[in-house]
Amino acid sequence: MKNKDRRTGSFILDSLKIVISISSLLLFSNCSHSIPFEEEAPQNSTYAYSENVRINYETIGHGNKNVVFLHGFGASLHTWDDIKDLFPQDEYKLYLIDLKGFGNSSKPEDDNYTIEEQAKIVRLLINDINADSLYLIGHSYGGAVALLTQISFLDGRDRKRITKLILIDGLAYMQELPVFIDYLRTPVVNKSTFLLPKKFRAEYILDKIFYDKTIINDRLINRYASFFDGDNIDYSFTTSAAQIYPIGYENIIDTYKNIPTSCLVIWGRNDLVIPLENGIRLSRDLPNAKFEIIEECGHAPQEEKPEITFKMIISFIKGE
Repeated sequence: MKNKDRRTGSFILDSLKIVISISSLLLFSNCSHSIPFEEEAPQNSTYAYSENVRINYETIGHGNKNVVFLHGFGASLHTWDDIKDLFPQDEYKLYLIDLKGFGNSSKPEDDNYTIEEQAKIVRLLINDINADSLYLIGHSYGGAVALLTQISFLDGRDRKRITKLILIDGLAYMQELPVFIDYLRTPVVNKSTFLLPKKFRAEYILDKIFYDKTIINDRLINRYASFFDGDNIDYSFTTSAAQIYPIGYENIIDTYKNIPTSCLVIWGRNDLVIPLENGIRLSRDLPNAKFEIIEECGHAPQEEKPEITFKMIISFIKGE
């Protein structure tokens, strides 16, 4: 009986040793495996521009290359959702901004939704970032804001605040406005627009800006529709549309030739919102511009062709 008890005890002890060893290996394996794949969750922050204006923005990553993103008209910082995770978080820190009147930023009834006002806000936020290496990316309406932000830095002391400028199908000249913005500038019609279901409005806009209609899905529709209602949304949209062109725009356009910053101009070949000719003209007016065309792509390359757009951006930032 004693030998049997000893064998039983030995068996139990050996079994415990095996279990402990396997558990330790699994624990160690899980710990060592998780480290390389650990990513920071996006952090939402608020920039206090004034007593009644709070700018919502999201930060991702912890690298020393700072990238500020400005979305298009009627969109939000989520327009960059398909591209933001492609940036290595240990190399880049992204600042995804909701412009005044859009997304989760303030929408005060202050009759001040000019592009100049948007650029002033972005300039102050960039000054707060206070980075030696900062890249500014603007899409469509956000491209107009990016251009004015860059121009505002041409006053000497802050001349090199922006390292490189990237404009994606950017608004840069007077033109025939797309029908959905034209409606917002038309009295009576602009108010009735907001009586339509928000998903209908979102799908209508996506149909106008995408070349490949087959990729328009519920995820994309909800991305836009989520910010098509709420307090003062009708006011912020209609006022932004009414004030979309700066006062003295021709003088501003004439300033493009004075921008010394290295610029990348990206355009969808099949953009029906802002024609390709505008992109060609802009790349010629900017003295240090590189021009890239994305084939079979509409007005929003960062959403329709995110991988190609990212490769162009990252290659330009790295100077390749």
